[in-house]
Amino acid sequence: MQLTKQNLRLLASVVIGVILIALFFLIIPKKSPQRSPRPVQPVEKESQWYIQFSVKNQKSTAYTEESGAPVAADGKSYFIGGIAVHPRYPVNSGGNPREPLIPFGTEIYLEKPIKARGQEFTTLKVMDTGDVNYRLWPDYPYWFDIYYGTGNYYNTKEAKNYGAPLINYTWYEKWR
Repeated sequence: MQLTKQNLRLLASVVIGVILIALFFLIIPKKSPQRSPRPVQPVEKESQWYIQFSVKNQKSTAYTEESGAPVAADGKSYFIGGIAVHPRYPVNSGGNPREPLIPFGTEIYLEKPIKARGQEFTTLKVMDTGDVNYRLWPDYPYWFDIYYGTGNYYNTKEAKNYGAPLINYTWYEKWR
């Protein structure tokens, strides 16, 4: 068989066509398999907003309660890792000792861990109010008092040894 100009053109056209078709299939991405539908998650009507508060160089102290003492100011039992804070307003100025400066149940996040009763804490939870007339630390409005357990000899001694170091911490409150 002799190759003529016409046959060469035809052969070249076929080769170019095959190359184009091969490139077409290589370049076009393959479709992924169809996924089954997922259930639609309900959309919240309102999203929650939070405010971050940070304080620096605030005094912290430690306290104990006698065995059988009534519940903390939040109405619940005392626990290690719980703290007392100032009331929102001093009681001698008409404030309520059950209305804390930082809301009950709020976790505070410590810049540096604190050791209390052999445990290391990076967060503490507000459960009580203390220094209701702001007499102890009037220059430290965000002072807090760590609960060290019932008032036995060892807990009381350890609470006194804690001293009154300066602490930096952060907490979050829901936007009202």
